[in-house]
Amino acid sequence: MSRTLFVLRYRDGEPEPLDMRVVQEVLAPHATEGGDDVLGGVLLRTAEGHEVHVDVNEVCVAVSRFPRGAFFDVLAELVVRLGASVTPSDGPVLLREEADRAGLPAEARETATVVAMTGPALDAALNGS
Repeated sequence: MSRTLFVLRYRDGEPEPLDMRVVQEVLAPHATEGGDDVLGGVLLRTAEGHEVHVDVNEVCVAVSRFPRGAFFDVLAELVVRLGASVTPSDGPVLLREEADRAGLPAEARETATVVAMTGPALDAALNGS
């Protein structure tokens, strides 16, 4: 079964546009193709040599079949720099800080969890320790 995660920034319960300059700065150094313009998608290679396709549009960065390990370092940097959150397809929203809860859609606020935005913490929260 494929799992997907979404990087979104919410305001008043709705996703708001992401800063594409930041998305480009974070993803391009890891890109094996599509790194000149990440809008639409990019193929990343992690420090361990895993490749993962990342879909990018104005309001969302989405990743399916994500590898464990260094990929989560890149994800954590992206989330922190964007002031965003991580929404997995099979679990609660992962927040950077408690203040982010107020911007979420009402149905996601109660179950959202604050997680340290580091690679190891995100990996553990999404995949178990």
